[in-house]
Parts: sequence; C-alpha cells; structure tokens
Amino acid sequence: MKQPINFIFTASVALMILSGCAGESKPQESEEDIAKKSYVEKQTVKVSVEKVRKGDFARELISNGKLMAKEKAVVPFRVQELISTVKVKNGRRVKKGELLAQLEPYKYRKQLDDSRDRYEKARIDLEDQLLGYGYSITDTAKVRSNLLKMAKIRSGYNQALSNLNEAKRNYADTRIVAPINGVVANLEAQANNLSSQYKNCCEVINDRVLLVEFPVLEGEISQIKKGQPIEIIPFALKNSSYKGIVTAINPTIDEHGMITIQAEVNNSHSEMMDGMNVKVLVKNEKPNCIIIPKTAVLYRQNRKVVFVHEDGIAKWVYVEIGLENSSEVTITDNSLKPGQEVIVSNNINLAHETPVAVNEAH
Repeated sequence: MKQPINFIFTASVALMILSGCAGESKPQESEEDIAKKSYVEKQTVKVSVEKVRKGDFARELISNGKLMAKEKAVVPFRVQELISTVKVKNGRRVKKGELLAQLEPYKYRKQLDDSRDRYEKARIDLEDQLLGYGYSITDTAKVRSNLLKMAKIRSGYNQALSNLNEAKRNYADTRIVAPINGVVANLEAQANNLSSQYKNCCEVINDRVLLVEFPVLEGEISQIKKGQPIEIIPFALKNSSYKGIVTAINPTIDEHGMITIQAEVNNSHSEMMDGMNVKVLVKNEKPNCIIIPKTAVLYRQNRKVVFVHEDGIAKWVYVEIGLENSSEVTITDNSLKPGQEVIVSNNINLAHETPVAVNEAH
C-alpha cells in the first residue's frame, strides 16, 4: 500500500521542477542582436544604364493616317473584244509599256486596213480636185487656204484621215499595256471573256513613293510646316519606322476642327502597301534640353523618381518632367546633370542604395 504514495510524491516533485523552469525569465536580447537577426543582405541587381544628355529634344505630335500611292493608274479597256491572253497577276511588278493583256485584234486590224484604203482613195480624189485648179498634191503650200479647204471637203479627205487615225488607235488599244512603272493590283480581266464584262483590266500602282494623309487639330497647326520631317510606323509593321517629309497642308478646317496634312514617304524596298494604316510622328526640335529615356522615370509616392547609378549603387532622385515624346523626356529642374548614368531597366523594384551591376551588353 506504500507504492501509490511514493508515486504521487515523485510526480509532485517533478511537477514543481517543471513549474520552476517555466517560471524562469529568458535574458533580453540587445537591439544590436535584433538588428543582426533582422538584417537581410541586399542582393545585387543587374541593370542597364544610359547617360543623361543635353541637346535638341524632338517634340512629337502624334496622329493616325493612311498610306496611298503617289502615282496610281487605272487601266481600262478602251475597245471591246474577246480577251485572248492575260500576261500578269496581282503583285507582279511591270514597266511602262509592258504588255498586260491582249484582245482579239482581227476586227480592228480589218477596220484599219479598210480605213487606209479609203484614205488613199480620198487622197487621189483630193489630187484630182487640185489638178482641176492647176495645182498638184505636192503644191498644197501654194494653194489658197479656202481653195484647199474646199478641195479636201469635196474629196472626203478630212473624213478619211480622221477615220484612219481612229482605226490606228483602236487597233493599238487591243494591246493593254502598263501606263506607268509599278505593281499590278485589283486585276479583273480573265482570258477567253469579253472585255465588256469588266469595268477595268487592272490598276498599276507606283509604290516606290507613298503619300500619307493625317489630321491634326487646328490648335496644333503652328507646329507643322512644309518640308518638316516626320516618322511613320505602320500598325502592321510595328518594329519598322520610315522617314518622310511634309509636302502639303490643306488650307481648310473641317467640321471637326481638323486640318489635313499630306507627306511623302520613301518606299524603295516596297515593304509598305497602298492603303496601310499608320501612326504618324511629326517632330519639332527644341534646343538645349536635359534629356533622359522615358524608361528611366518611375512614379513613387505620387512623384516622379529616377534611379542614378553611382559606383555600383542605385540612388533615388526626385525629378520634374517637362516635354515628352514616345521615347524620351526632358528634365526641367536641376536634379540631373549631363553625363550622369540613369538606370533604364530592372528599376521597378529598386530601393535607395540598392547594389547594382551594369549590364555591359546593353
């Protein structure tokens, strides 16, 4: 009967020891120890940098426009007959005078031969008329004008000559040729069909030089003048841009308060097409500006911030922005100096005095 009492006593002693241990207070850590435990070493961030520069800033007026060929020719059928052959397809580049299609020429060749015969008969009749007045056909320069005119009418010479010229033209028009250098577009004609079935044979577009028309607000017209350079970016070719020159300003304002501007763009490699939609950048330079890339500017605490690279450290600098274009901005305060390096990539999550390594491949 003594064993239960010994067990209870042992358990009580153990409980007291545990309670005493639990009641002991841990030694307090110093602020230095806490700081060491909470310190996380900053990781070096790879970045790209560009230098702050001073120079001419290209102000940009942005608009949308449409390309059109500077020279475009509709190729009609001037005479009606069966189409015997079509020599081209859409997209084929042709030279001026090159054969596009051929009409069956028999009817018009016969008309030409008949017209020549009638002309020769009328010429003989004219000579007879002149001989009656004492002149030969070789003496027309000596014949009085009223007499020569009457002789030509009586002989039917004038009518025969007119018919001959018309027959020559009709016969020539059985050959459909390119009126200009360019590329074939909107081809309608098909062989073994009557030409009367088609409105036109095709179009020939000279796409080496294109025109772009775009609107600007009347309040922006002071920023545009003839001869001013522009840049266009086709929506279908977003990684390509092309240079152009303003050539015409329409001197009227439409009901929407817009003015139509026209410019020429070189298309020597035929990368752009008639009818393409494009973004137009009209550039106008302002001198003596402090300029940085747009990608260097961030927004923190409702203010604009730039990180400057100094000796492997990113330093936070507040800036004031002036003019902007599609790729650059101007700095209007004295926060940045020409030659400083601003961080333009991997800068979104940077903090002040973050270690950085410049990517030399940029």
